[in-house]
Amino acid sequence: MKNSAQYAWWLLILLFSLVIVANVSLFWYLFFTPSSTSLSAANQRVAVDFLSRYLLLMRSLGVGASAREATLKELNHALDGLYAPYEATLYRALLEAVFETDNPKRTLALLGDLPSEQLTPAQRRWQAMRWQSLFRQPPPTAQLTELLDTLETPSPVARRLAEIALYQRAGDSARASEIRQSLVSRVLLSAIVLGVLFLVVGILGLAGVGLLIWYFVNRPVLPSRPAPDESPFVYDPLLWALVIFLMVMLYLPTVRWWVGNLEGVELLYLVAVLLPLVFLYSLRHSPDALGNLRWFEGSWSKQIGAGFVGFAMYLPVLVGLVWVVTRLMPALPAEQVNPIGERIGGAMSRWEWMWLFVQAAVLAPIVEEFVFRGVLFKVLWQRTGRVWLSAFVSGYLFAVIHPQFLGGILPLTAFGMVAAMLYAHTRSLLPCIVLHALNNGGLMLMLWAYAG
Repeated sequence: MKNSAQYAWWLLILLFSLVIVANVSLFWYLFFTPSSTSLSAANQRVAVDFLSRYLLLMRSLGVGASAREATLKELNHALDGLYAPYEATLYRALLEAVFETDNPKRTLALLGDLPSEQLTPAQRRWQAMRWQSLFRQPPPTAQLTELLDTLETPSPVARRLAEIALYQRAGDSARASEIRQSLVSRVLLSAIVLGVLFLVVGILGLAGVGLLIWYFVNRPVLPSRPAPDESPFVYDPLLWALVIFLMVMLYLPTVRWWVGNLEGVELLYLVAVLLPLVFLYSLRHSPDALGNLRWFEGSWSKQIGAGFVGFAMYLPVLVGLVWVVTRLMPALPAEQVNPIGERIGGAMSRWEWMWLFVQAAVLAPIVEEFVFRGVLFKVLWQRTGRVWLSAFVSGYLFAVIHPQFLGGILPLTAFGMVAAMLYAHTRSLLPCIVLHALNNGGLMLMLWAYAG
């Protein structure tokens, strides 16, 4: 095993080099041939749909007209930047009909002449005539659903807005109210979740500022290496776990292209999770230091508490780096496709959301903390004797394997460094897993709340 460690080093250098070259190449390709700027259009359209539902909630709660007017103005401005003129105008007409702010028939008058991102000119003109006809003289309510099924709407929420407007105009106020209430109840739950999430994050973030100040003032002393009495190369064989993980993960895009759906990718992801853990478990009987490795130290309560402390200390860093990224974002091309972001852009069932949450907040924290903090950081620290350098290198390499490379490189590198230093002080992976789960779980809750 020890003799093979040098091959693991060379394989890791090759694999990480391929990832970095691919990401940098894609960055420059998107920079010179951008399809969009700032955040991906799919993510922004999710935010637009959230604002539409939020407007219904504001109206239901009797929030002042000026606040609703400001939100509607922001929404209309966003539509022009996210959709082609046909889709933006149709969405705007539906909002006007539901909120009674203008004349949707006048807005729809020139719909057939506007360019569309999805429809051919013939389809566009035919559908425009159908929309104009529906708003001019609504058909019997029994035919509405069937007619709407033949028409394209910019998003699922826009479809629901069309149902509200047309049922109301057809005289079926009860059905329109039922659909409206369904949207309101969903966005109310989303607003509560977001409110609680931001409150908790705000409190922890303020505590984190104090903890960061205390840490850099007191500078707790760390040993020169995780195992000072052992050889600098003693942990090198652990690198095979990271090699296994990376080789399987790098094969995921090929599987996605080959099978054409996400089911095969999810199955391979489970393999990527299990194989490195099985390999590390197999080392427990090694006669050398590898057999004496302990991945968890201390009581469960202290380890979990340390994870919350690490999360609190990471939050101020995250806020600062997100601010920097948002300032740079208008100058950056569109980000690479993020599998999670790609999936929330479409309709998902409750079970799909639950499985996605398990992937992001349970499986990913476990395997990634084992292979990056438990393996890569530990090996680098034992090799170099420099804990901060090892934390930075392992954090950067952790960042570059994630799909959101362009916008997420700074926050993810910082996250990897915080997790590495948390491991250095606790010598346990459980605090790192808790930190990772809190970060990913909070993000998933926020995405769920926005996507509805």
